[in-house]
Amino acid sequence: MKIEGNLIAVKGIIGVEEAKALTGAMSGCDIYTIDFSEVSEVKFAALREFLNSRRSGKRFNIINASDSVAEKFEDSGVSSFINVCRKPEPLDMSKYTEFGASYLSKAYNSADGDSMMKIYGPNVPRQMVMQEKVTARAVMLFGIPTPLVGTVYTDGDRTALDFERIEGKRSFSRIMAEEPERLEEMSRRFARMCKELHSTPCDTAIFNDRSIFYRQAAVNCKELTSQERQKLLDFINSIPQETTCLHGDMQMSNVITTGSGDMWIDLSDFGYGNPLFDLGMLYFQVKYAPEHIIKDLFHFGRETMLKVWDYFVEEYFGADTPAKKAAADAAVEPFCVLHMTYLGTNYGFVPGMAEGVKAKITELL
Repeated sequence: MKIEGNLIAVKGIIGVEEAKALTGAMSGCDIYTIDFSEVSEVKFAALREFLNSRRSGKRFNIINASDSVAEKFEDSGVSSFINVCRKPEPLDMSKYTEFGASYLSKAYNSADGDSMMKIYGPNVPRQMVMQEKVTARAVMLFGIPTPLVGTVYTDGDRTALDFERIEGKRSFSRIMAEEPERLEEMSRRFARMCKELHSTPCDTAIFNDRSIFYRQAAVNCKELTSQERQKLLDFINSIPQETTCLHGDMQMSNVITTGSGDMWIDLSDFGYGNPLFDLGMLYFQVKYAPEHIIKDLFHFGRETMLKVWDYFVEEYFGADTPAKKAAADAAVEPFCVLHMTYLGTNYGFVPGMAEGVKAKITELL
């Protein structure tokens, strides 16, 4: 057994003793990922141990399971309580056509119109793709409207994940860009969806506490002084704890609609916590994201983005006066600083961003 952070790699035949060693290595409230790449068989006694550990509060997912191992989890019913992701299938894109791209991936439609393949860049770890599958499946079972998720694929370099293709779908941001007369309507509709999501109790046994991600980012951020880091940590510790659903990447391009129904997409960071974590992420896109990234993601510029935020704040907070809007901005901006720290620590600071974070910590915290 090899442990690296929250990733545990195992091999061989997993019996009850091996299962006990696995679950015994899990501490605290973290969610663990168990890599079954080199597991040839799992015994019923091990399945029972996994099931009992899950019911006692241990939180873990299994990835890279062989077909025979995954089928044993499925046939026994244990996969109804523990997410099991199979080894990737070979990637063949001969029947797919590219139709869109984002910062980390490109999207392709199948020739028969049934599925959408999302291919991640070579710098995206396979574990992250499998986690998106596990999370998307769990969110769907939890009752949040989202496209069905399918199989993980790989060509040895890139990893891909296929999803149900929603016929006639458009993102909220695409509608805002192409039909500017609907900007207010779609902004308020987006705000209502966010408010509904943020009032939905989350299953804390399955999903992660988002504050953990921000706390880890603060601890690991090399650009911060010890005093700045402590200010961030003190702020995180002061945030009222909540267990409502959070999207994790809450923005208008991550909501799609067919006209008759709206769905959330890109759910790899779904979790629970204070709704202001989500709003801080959105505020970053509104006020601080580079212009070219805004245009790539939303198909319009900062001027339109500020109008979206204005309508959003009115609908979400009931902020119908300049004073109330200013108060909403003041409440959200410290969470934006957390999100910028998270982005910089995990994906690299763009020029000037680290200095901006440090200045905002001094100003706001």
